[in-house]
Amino acid sequence: MQEFTLVLPLVLLAVMIFFMWRTNKRNQEKQQAIRSSMAPGVEVMTQAGIYGTLVEINSDDNQAIIETTPGTRLRVHSATIVNVIEPTVDVPNVVIPDDASALTNSNSADEVDNSVKASEPDYVETVEPVDTTEADQPRDLHNDDKNDAPKA
Repeated sequence: MQEFTLVLPLVLLAVMIFFMWRTNKRNQEKQQAIRSSMAPGVEVMTQAGIYGTLVEINSDDNQAIIETTPGTRLRVHSATIVNVIEPTVDVPNVVIPDDASALTNSNSADEVDNSVKASEPDYVETVEPVDTTEADQPRDLHNDDKNDAPKA
């Protein structure tokens, strides 16, 4: 029984070290894939969440220049680039006819469907006019009347 209590912590330590090694290896492979896909012209994201287009990367100094908006360039450490954004292009499925007859629509804009009749709404809210007082009227703050001046 005593041997089991000595071996169990060693086995748990070995399993923990194995999982840490495997996670570290995956992260290194992921970073290597990001580094290999980094080339000028790709869109990248930094650790701070700044998106931009990679203009230049200098592996000797570990620096990268990112253009966030036209004319605005940021110089960052190359390790801060955490993601390369893949461009997504949604191409609509458009069928182009061979002849012009398929382009005309049988329903013209002048035709109206009179089968549906418009009806009055069930509830209509009306607004009644309210009497206003002199205090409700806007005042001219730039007038030259001395009567409106505050009394000292």
